[in-house]
Amino acid sequence: MTKLVCEKCGSNELYEENGYRICRYCGTRHQIPREERTAQQSTISWKADVEAMLQKCREEPERAGKYAERILEMDPGNTEARKYLVARSSGGSSNGCYVATAVYGSYDCPQVWTLRRYRDDVLAETWCGRLFIAIYYAISPALVKWFGKTEWFTNLWRPKLDRMVERLIKQGIADTPYQDRQW
Repeated sequence: MTKLVCEKCGSNELYEENGYRICRYCGTRHQIPREERTAQQSTISWKADVEAMLQKCREEPERAGKYAERILEMDPGNTEARKYLVARSSGGSSNGCYVATAVYGSYDCPQVWTLRRYRDDVLAETWCGRLFIAIYYAISPALVKWFGKTEWFTNLWRPKLDRMVERLIKQGIADTPYQDRQW
């Protein structure tokens, strides 16, 4: 009989649970095929893996970057994983809204609440919005790390963000305290 090996990380430490073979090292869940499930032909349940690893990111923030890397290998467009990975590389929080937070000085202020609502309720609902979010989280932490404390950066972005926030409020997006949507 062939020894089972995780297709994701190569570990041979797998255990069975609820119709899956689960890797003890990376947590990848391999679905056991119905026709008794020959050891060499397990299939991967990517969606379950992604959800399990996102949960680990929430539970173990100090290791979230490692889990996020694995998630992005499986699902490159996963914005929540990108937040964790970007936060690790920038040394910041995993919350996002980097430019607005730098400009307004706080993640919890009315302008940033409005922008976060717009991100979660409007942008995240379309593929192009999700693409924008992914690109934003890939680029903005580095920009803020390099330039976020400079006066010219604030002077460049503040008027643009003020106009955008004003327009969003007129469209009915609230500026009251907000908890980010959990993806």
